[in-house]
Amino acid sequence: MKTFILIVCLALAAVACRAEDYHLKQTQIADGVAPSVKLESLTVYVLLCPDQRVYVFRAFDSHAMEEMVKYFPRGSVLHYDGNALIAPPKQAEIEKLAAFCKTKGITLVLTPTS
Repeated sequence: MKTFILIVCLALAAVACRAEDYHLKQTQIADGVAPSVKLESLTVYVLLCPDQRVYVFRAFDSHAMEEMVKYFPRGSVLHYDGNALIAPPKQAEIEKLAAFCKTKGITLVLTPTS
């Protein structure tokens, strides 16, 4: 029994060590401003990984974004950092991403915008 408990504790410690914090930042493409371009089409979401990799997505809840998130270690935290000057994603999109993260054992934290 002691051996089993030791194995479980070691496994939990290994999982806890792998969990990471990721940041998803909402921003806009700075050089795309033109009179004929809608501001909404300039909005992008930048995923900052702990190992310094950066990924950019045009849509908040895109298939490509889910493809990246699904490989985060269980127990990781995805921080969504919105921008107070840009319209936020639709509530349904946020809920869909939160549900997807939950199925993968990832926590989605929404950072309040000021």
